[in-house]
Amino acid sequence: MDSKPTETLNALTALQSQNLSIIRLSEPISASQTSTRTSDVSNSAFENPSPASLEADLSHYKELFSKLRFSYLEQVTKEKFLRAIVGDPPLVVEHVENIELEAQLAEVKGVLKAQKESVAEMIRVLEGRGRDLARRKWMWSLRPCFLQAEAD
Repeated sequence: MDSKPTETLNALTALQSQNLSIIRLSEPISASQTSTRTSDVSNSAFENPSPASLEADLSHYKELFSKLRFSYLEQVTKEKFLRAIVGDPPLVVEHVENIELEAQLAEVKGVLKAQKESVAEMIRVLEGRGRDLARRKWMWSLRPCFLQAEAD
């Protein structure tokens, strides 16, 4: 009967010694892809991610995508303007057409704003779940210490 808790403690210690992380678990899947990241944000954080490094990566990529989106929209607008001027016959837009388009734009913006709020709420929920899971993992990582103390 005395060997059963010791065996359990040894099994838990052996399981805990394995480094389990999402990135490590995904290595067989991503092994066919390039092994080095092309981003210069934080290569060391890819090996051992922390909440701070993940947050820094997220803000960096958000900023990059924002700049990319702005640049894309600017180029598309320039292209449409030039096509409207150079087109045969030149495109002439009336004031009534602008008013109709502004009404459509206001409607679409309202839908987009509602969707953004929904996504923001989902992000808050997921971040809360992530914090809860991290806290639970931390508590489970302390259990072998308590078992070791009780076994001694």
